Amino acid sequence: MRINHLLLILFAMTLVGHAEPNQLPTHKINNLAVAISHAEGFGQRRTNLPTRYHNPGDLKSRRDLPKLPGQRYLGKGGHVVFSSDEAGWAALRGYIQKMVDGRSRRYRPNMTLAQVARMYAGNWRPWVKIVSTELGVPPNTTLATYFHEDVVEPPALVFPAPKLDLVPPVPVVGSPFVFEAAEDRAGRPLHRN
Repeated sequence: MRINHLLLILFAMTLVGHAEPNQLPTHKINNLAVAISHAEGFGQRRTNLPTRYHNPGDLKSRRDLPKLPGQRYLGKGGHVVFSSDEAGWAALRGYIQKMVDGRSRRYRPNMTLAQVARMYAGNWRPWVKIVSTELGVPPNTTLATYFHEDVVEPPALVFPAPKLDLVPPVPVVGSPFVFEAAEDRAGRPLHRN
């Protein structure tokens, strides 16, 4: 009896673990973060704003909002200046997480990369081209599809209808079962010799 309860609890815990929206593939968050950083020009030149501000996502904020972890101050145009590249990467990954799990006010999981680009970047056409090319997906891919494409529903088990062999067996000499109109599979009559 106790084993049944333990198994039931373990089963319920696995269901809860898989139902949480926060269980996103880390490698996909990192891949999207790197693609966004390349589209934003991070690391390309030392004079580049995202590189100077340790802000790979070129994230912006406002003075009336709480500071992000690792945020030092706000620079030109409301761009966040982070204390280190690591803090900037962590903020970008957190931002992506919110985009995908529905906690973002601006972005929704059902938005395509092209729709995200229009809101995220001023020059959105090259941005979406860089991001989608680096991810290896078309620009019309939704965030939800990109993050959950590995989680494929198993195909419905469809069994073909059994082929009924309605052709009676060839009569055996001495068998009590003799068929008068025996046919082969093609429907041709079978002749006894």
